[in-house]
Amino acid sequence: MSRKKEKNVYLNTRLLDENTPFAVREAFNQLRTNLMYTVTEQDCAPIFAVTSADEGEGKSNTIANLALSFAQISKKVLLIDGDLRCPTQYRIFSLDRNHVGLSELITGIETDVIQKDVQPGLDIILSGRIPPNPSELITSPQFVTRLAELRSQYDIIFIDFPPIGIVADAVAVCKNISGYIFTIRSGKDSSKKIESAVDAMEQVGAKIVGIVLNDYGLKGGGKYNYATSRYGQVNSRYEHSATEARKQAQSEEAKK
Repeated sequence: MSRKKEKNVYLNTRLLDENTPFAVREAFNQLRTNLMYTVTEQDCAPIFAVTSADEGEGKSNTIANLALSFAQISKKVLLIDGDLRCPTQYRIFSLDRNHVGLSELITGIETDVIQKDVQPGLDIILSGRIPPNPSELITSPQFVTRLAELRSQYDIIFIDFPPIGIVADAVAVCKNISGYIFTIRSGKDSSKKIESAVDAMEQVGAKIVGIVLNDYGLKGGGKYNYATSRYGQVNSRYEHSATEARKQAQSEEAKK
């Protein structure tokens, strides 16, 4: 996919604002209310993560708008792009792709990675530099420690994880996630693929608190989620980046 075409795909992403159709606003309000009823933690912020069976389900746009929905009721919200392979949130919010983020935070390279008030009440941690070992970072004790530290600073935290049907990152820290939101694009996935992904999550103890159906035509609302990630094509670039990262690491090690 060319850079121009890839950029145009994300220009169609819609964020909640005063011009959002009523039906769409109400859908997110209902989702927000339902999530609030699942919260059992009283002494720290709940952490909700989003995933899907496959790429292109609109999960990143869903979690971005859900985070905005909570920020709009005066909650202090943190959105984390936990996809260390094919990050998306920087495009959705028109942020600098090269800004330090989660990968630097986990490894201890940087501590000041939070972008404050990207929208009123909403802070964001981007994915940061794409590492050669994303699974190892997500499953590391350091990530769990950083999450625990962040929980004391916010009312609610959202994490955008990769599709569970492609990589297992989404459930690597399931014991630390209050609940998962599973997204499905209308008319795209087979029931067998969805069932397989849900079973895989339940087998490791991941708590699914809701399933969101995207791209379903509503009268007056239109088809709202258009963002796609094209994992297969982005992965080819990721593999190149990962190879370069390994080469650089080996070169730096050889110089020591």
